[in-house]
Amino acid sequence: MIKGILFDKDGTLIEFNSLWIDSTYEFLKNITQIHNQESKLEELAFKIGLEGQTVREDSALAGKTSADLADIISNVLMVDFDGILKELNHFYYQKIKENPEKIKPVCNLSALFTQLKSNGLKIGIVTADNYDVTKYILEVLQLLEYVDFIATADLYERKPHVEALQVFCHQQNLELDEVIHIGDTSIDMEFSKHCLYGVGVLTGVGSASLLSTYTPYVLNNVADLIDHDGKVTFPA
Repeated sequence: MIKGILFDKDGTLIEFNSLWIDSTYEFLKNITQIHNQESKLEELAFKIGLEGQTVREDSALAGKTSADLADIISNVLMVDFDGILKELNHFYYQKIKENPEKIKPVCNLSALFTQLKSNGLKIGIVTADNYDVTKYILEVLQLLEYVDFIATADLYERKPHVEALQVFCHQQNLELDEVIHIGDTSIDMEFSKHCLYGVGVLTGVGSASLLSTYTPYVLNNVADLIDHDGKVTFPA
C-alpha cells in the first residue's frame, strides 16, 4: 500500500526553463567576464547542459547539484572551486528572490497536495537544490503546510543515493516499499529503484523515451495523479 510520495521539484512541480536557463546563462556570462575568459562561455554552457534554450536531459544542469556545476565551471576556468560554489549558490538564491514570478507550478499544486493529504499520504520533496532556495520556492507556492519532509543536496547525500528516502521513511514511520518517487530525470528514476517504484513526468527535461527505459509509469503531469472524480489514482 502506498503511504508516501517523494516529489522531485524542478521540472516535476515547477517549470524548469522559466526559472533556471536564463539565470544560468547570466551567471556564466558574469563569471567568465570576471575571470577574463569570455571565450569559454559557449564551452561552459555546453558542458553543464545548455543548448540554446533547452537543457540536455542527461546533463549536470538537468539533475545534479550546484556543487556539480561549480566543479565543471572551476575546472574549465581553472579557478577555485569553493569560491565558484559560494558565488553560484548566492546568485541562484538572489535571482529567485528577485523574480518570484518565474516560479511557475506545472499545475494547481495546492489542490493536488490537498487531495493527497486528505488521503492520508505523507509528502516529501527531494531535490538537487539547496535548502534556502527550496524553502523559498515552497513558500511562494504556499505548499509548506502540506510538506512533511524536505531533502536538499546541502543536507543529505544527493540523488540517487538512498539516504533521503531512508530518513523520510524513518521520520514518517514508513517502509521503503510504501513510498513512490516522482521525477523528470534519469537520476530521479535511479533514485526510485530504492522505493516501491518511480513515476516519470514529462513536464521537465526528461523525454518519454528516456523515462520509459526506467519505469512503465510515465505521466504528462503530476496533476494526472487525480482522476476525473477528484480521487487519487496511482499508476499500477
